[in-house]
Amino acid sequence: MKDIINDLVAEQVQVDTLVNKLTEEQWLIDVPVEKWDIKDAIIHIAFYDYCANKLMRGGAEDLMAITPEAEQDEYVRATKFRYMSGKEVLAWWREERTQMTATFYDMNPKDRIPWAPGMPMSAKSLASARLMELWAHSVDIYDALGLDPVVEDRITSTLFLSWQARPFAYRINDFDLPDTPMYLELQLPSGEIWTKGDPTADNYIKGTAKEWALVSIRRRHWMDTELEVVGDEARRYASVVQCFAGPAEKAPEPKRQR
Repeated sequence: MKDIINDLVAEQVQVDTLVNKLTEEQWLIDVPVEKWDIKDAIIHIAFYDYCANKLMRGGAEDLMAITPEAEQDEYVRATKFRYMSGKEVLAWWREERTQMTATFYDMNPKDRIPWAPGMPMSAKSLASARLMELWAHSVDIYDALGLDPVVEDRITSTLFLSWQARPFAYRINDFDLPDTPMYLELQLPSGEIWTKGDPTADNYIKGTAKEWALVSIRRRHWMDTELEVVGDEARRYASVVQCFAGPAEKAPEPKRQR
């Protein structure tokens, strides 16, 4: 748990550094996925950090109880906070993430936190999810600024979620999860190899952790990567993988076929 929290803090610092010196004009640069601008992306992160802290402290029944139904649409919520300048949004995020992180340190990893109605998660899983979502939206900001997304070994939280959420990804895409053995082998930025599944499986995905993570947050199509995706079931997995909750999201249209 402490390692995940420390990774979360390190990622927060990295993203803070990315946006800290943006001009007010740059805060309004569109990001390529949600059709928001950079300010909206940080608003989104700050708001859910606030929600995580509130739910861990028992301040609401679940996530849906925190916001009125009319504000549960992501675009509406972002619009509500757009009156703030970029610097004000950044200051708000710093406050919310600091409080959330402090609460995480007080939690037992197995403590159950209400999130979606009827779907609590452990404190450890919630910390991993906040780390994944922060990195996912940082990719949007890197892309908007024309920069290569930065990936560190702490991306393992996202890799784990991509594997753990495979049944969910199949379900939201109306696929049955078969018993087909699957293997995932990825090289972390440090060179260390991270694996899940059966190494003897005929269906496998191999490559860099960075590329698979980008695919699993629906920011890249696997066909536009150098990932080795072998077997019909591996191709299906790579096509629907999704780390985050909610309805199925389409990956960007591939620029090449293979």
